[in-house]
Amino acid sequence: MPIPLSPLLLLVAVPAPVSHVTVFTDQARVTRTASVSAPGTIEFPPLPDTIDAASVRVEAQGAEVRRVDLERLSPEAFRTAEAKQLLAEFEAIDTELDRLSHEADAHRVQRDLLNQLLPALPVMDHVKPAPRLTPQGWNQALQFQAAQLEASMKKLRDVELAQRAMTKKREALEARAEKLGNPEARSGWQVRAVLSGGGPATVSVTYLMRNARWTPSWDVQLDPEKSVVTVSLAGLVSQESGEDWEDAQLTVSTAIPALAVQAPKLLTWKIGTTDRFIPTPTPMQDFVRPLPTPPRVQAQRSEEALVRGWLARVAGQPVPLRAPEAPNQALYEDPPNRPSQKLRKREAAPRPAAPPPPPPTPLALDPSPAPKPRSYDLDSEAVEEARSASDRVTIASSSRLDRPSQPISTFSLSPPASWRPPVYGADSPVTLAGGYDLTFPSRQRETIPSSGGVRRVALWSGQWPVVVERRLYPALAKDAFLSAELKNPSQQVLPGGPATLSVGADPAGTAQLKLVSPGETVTLPLGLDRAIKAVRNVAVVDATQGVVSKEDVSTYTVTLELVNPYRSPVALRVFDQWPLPQPNQKDVETKLLESAPLAIQDAAKGHLEWRLTLKPNEKQTLRFSYQVKRPKSWQLYQNEVRP
Repeated sequence: MPIPLSPLLLLVAVPAPVSHVTVFTDQARVTRTASVSAPGTIEFPPLPDTIDAASVRVEAQGAEVRRVDLERLSPEAFRTAEAKQLLAEFEAIDTELDRLSHEADAHRVQRDLLNQLLPALPVMDHVKPAPRLTPQGWNQALQFQAAQLEASMKKLRDVELAQRAMTKKREALEARAEKLGNPEARSGWQVRAVLSGGGPATVSVTYLMRNARWTPSWDVQLDPEKSVVTVSLAGLVSQESGEDWEDAQLTVSTAIPALAVQAPKLLTWKIGTTDRFIPTPTPMQDFVRPLPTPPRVQAQRSEEALVRGWLARVAGQPVPLRAPEAPNQALYEDPPNRPSQKLRKREAAPRPAAPPPPPPTPLALDPSPAPKPRSYDLDSEAVEEARSASDRVTIASSSRLDRPSQPISTFSLSPPASWRPPVYGADSPVTLAGGYDLTFPSRQRETIPSSGGVRRVALWSGQWPVVVERRLYPALAKDAFLSAELKNPSQQVLPGGPATLSVGADPAGTAQLKLVSPGETVTLPLGLDRAIKAVRNVAVVDATQGVVSKEDVSTYTVTLELVNPYRSPVALRVFDQWPLPQPNQKDVETKLLESAPLAIQDAAKGHLEWRLTLKPNEKQTLRFSYQVKRPKSWQLYQNEVRP
């Protein structure tokens, strides 16, 4: 009966491509999936350094995960012995290439000489009789030349084929030398899982990784003929995690993933009184100056550095810069028992002593405000020393003088002094979502390469009915401002973000959208409507009133002419104003006389508003008048006040 192999011996390296990615504000959750056969031990592809090792989870369908091993991968070390053997192979190939080159040159010289060997007539001598020539000699000479030339050409071809083979072999050695001379410097993590069961199974590994982010982006396109706006949400996703996400299902989220799994516990809260307070002295920490740094000594080149240079030369690459050697590593960086550069810079200033904790305050109504916590500019080592010093401080209290003091442990409901809440920018998904945990899956599978820039991912789209209107400010601008008022008819909470606005196929500008809740109304600016214009005319009538005390009275009549050039009705909102006197000027009086048609008035601000609808090709005139009364010969001036 054959003995079954242990699952630990069946190590299988499986391809596990990225199948799903959830991108958060500053990190991402990645899932890799593989199809395997149980039982056995599977090995996932190496994971980069940017993952959170505590978040690695392995799940299986069709099998049971018995154990998960997480191994740290260190950068590949330089293999000196293999490099020496490779240099010997380079030397042998170069010697053979030199021999073949000389042999090929000799065969080329022989070929050229044979090509020059041709039968020729002897030189005629007028004294001696001409020699007799036989045809058989010509045939023998031509046959000898052809045979020798063919043999020489054959040897030359063989030598050239050998040269090509040696050149290819040298190119392969150059690739090996480049890889050997530049070992993989990136470290990472190796995940192995032991499975039990039988048959096919699907195994997935999930982990959190840093250097990934996304921001929302909106596209708002108005169709003016149908009064419908198309709202599309996209995510601008980028990552520098060290691995590429190819053909993965993408999901973006505004949530903040937390790794804390233990809920806080309530301690026993007791209240007591003390007859007297006995402070406990705190020992002073003496700072010992470290030993002086020895002068830097020029490091000698080691065997590894020399072999690296030889590999670079034979491979035709630039010689790498000399790196610090292992024996002299202390010459280039601080040793473990030596304070950091940050701490050495602070030696001149005395380290502030850790303050003792305040005594327990009895529950009494103290009218004085609570003291503000003091802040100290300490580095991490000073914080640790302050914590250790504060942990050794005890507060002694007793109800009687002859009773020995008992230490009372103190606590605080506030977070530790070193804790700082996370801070997110104004354009981060967490801030734009307003505290909601929103999730949007991508509409198709996406490929996000590492360090490949920002990729725009389509997330959500919808068409909403809108109310389009034009707003005119005749006293300030000639053109009408187009705006759309829309209401979120969906049950989806939509985050804010920058939006690109367009009317039809024409761009209308950009806007910043805020968080939109279900049923909430939003007004979007859509640019200018240059077809609708308002003509504003002002007529002034000056008069003098009074018998004893003369007053100047000016009556202003403002007319606004509006025309609708479109073939459909247009909703308009027209804004204008009348002046108001200064609060400290009792002698100046202004009042609105009339407005036709009747306008919506804001007497506190002096604003007027008309809401009307113009029929196709309709012309309408708006009119209002106001009066300004002031003492005789007073000069008027204008001063705008911001709201």
